[in-house]
Amino acid sequence: MNGPGKILVVDDEPDALENCRRILSRHRYDCFVEADPSRAIGVIEREHPRLVLTDLRMPTLDGISLLKAIKRVDPGIQVVLLTAYASIQTAVTSMRCGAFDYLVKPFTSAELEGVVRRAFGEIDPAVEPDRSPLAVGGQGPARAPERPALKEIIGASPSLCAVRELVARVAPTEAAALIMGEGGTGKEFIARAIHARSARARRAFVPLDCLAAMETALEAELFGCEPQPSLSETRATPGLFELADGGTLFLDEVAGLSLRLQAKLFRALKEQRFRKVGGTRFMPADVRVIASSTQDVHRAAGAGEFRQDLLAYLTVIPITLPPLRVRREDIVLLAHEFLQAFLRRKRKVLPQEGVVTLEAIALLHRYSWPGNVRELQHVIERAAALSESVVIHVEHLPDRLHHL
Repeated sequence: MNGPGKILVVDDEPDALENCRRILSRHRYDCFVEADPSRAIGVIEREHPRLVLTDLRMPTLDGISLLKAIKRVDPGIQVVLLTAYASIQTAVTSMRCGAFDYLVKPFTSAELEGVVRRAFGEIDPAVEPDRSPLAVGGQGPARAPERPALKEIIGASPSLCAVRELVARVAPTEAAALIMGEGGTGKEFIARAIHARSARARRAFVPLDCLAAMETALEAELFGCEPQPSLSETRATPGLFELADGGTLFLDEVAGLSLRLQAKLFRALKEQRFRKVGGTRFMPADVRVIASSTQDVHRAAGAGEFRQDLLAYLTVIPITLPPLRVRREDIVLLAHEFLQAFLRRKRKVLPQEGVVTLEAIALLHRYSWPGNVRELQHVIERAAALSESVVIHVEHLPDRLHHL
């Protein structure tokens, strides 16, 4: 059982060890220090600390290697890297190896105390807007190990790990799903990930924007139309139900459907058959439905604006995507992925990885991201387009990030 406030500090610089010990000992923490990283595992096995602060660059054993060794001994131990060489690559590597956070040297006593308090759960990182801009961790001790699949769902925060786990479980089933979340959180992306890992992956994924047209146009697009001689139409037009046969129908912003269309949709899903607009014969409907909404569909159903039976059908598997502002530890990972993807598209062959400077990372972390992941992607791609190299500096970021 880990001690209530035990901390091990590992650094080959005696002054750095003494500085950390002095700061942390002013509080209730029981602080141990070790100058030889090769002896650190022995100290951990003997003292069972809840938190390890380790320098990144040390002789015989670097901080990343020590981090991996610590996680093998006890995955519940939180690890914070201390480094004078911070970069986005450091953040990505440390996060993927399970680091809670990292601090850039020289750091203040307040920054050190803050990261320790977060590691011990004394500060909720999701509601702390002014936390260190370099914080890239924040996963709790109960975080499950990341599975090799679904790597494209980027994030190491507890909320994203939960989404990734749910997608992995849901995908092989035939159950309908309702994905809820603010605009820009990646609802269609998650829907496509579910489809890609289902038995229907070889068939079509067909999206429909339920807010894009009037009721009659949506009905025709969804179910298709039989020929109408009065309108000089001589051929039947297929609807999305037909195009999605054997595959997945994605209903984006499903709350935008009228009650009449909701009723027709529910009947088609329940009976697994439908009629085209103007038609009399039934056609089979072999589709899996995944829906999304930025609205509170349960509240809409309670107000009589959404059918309870359709809601019950769609929410067999409810998935809620968190906004980016409550998973700030994922910002640096997402920024890295968006930057590398942009550079690959631009240059085809990438001679070196892109870099976001520490000052730019600080701005990214302080911003509240009302447009969520989509807005971050646009910001990174804009910055990469403005940069004459593979490095994104503060001046490449839009003005709204500078005036916070």
